[in-house]
Amino acid sequence: MNKIRANAVAAQMFEDHALEETELNEIQDKCSHNDVASAEYLLNIVMVRPPHVYQSFLRALETNNQLDAYLLLTYEGLHKSILF
Repeated sequence: MNKIRANAVAAQMFEDHALEETELNEIQDKCSHNDVASAEYLLNIVMVRPPHVYQSFLRALETNNQLDAYLLLTYEGLHKSILF
């Protein structure tokens, strides 16, 4: 979770209509206090939502140059980490 800068990802997801304003505000508030807590909160939201929210999350990771986290969550990244 320390690989995810939740504040930037959440803002992008909000613009993509994948998060509500109250959720964005909660993530931004948590981010100002604890980066890990904000990332955990965001991931908890993503896990219980429809697939389009997860796709928005992945796009936001990629758009915000958080490629380490993006690769860990995509099939290719998981496949490579298993092989090496």
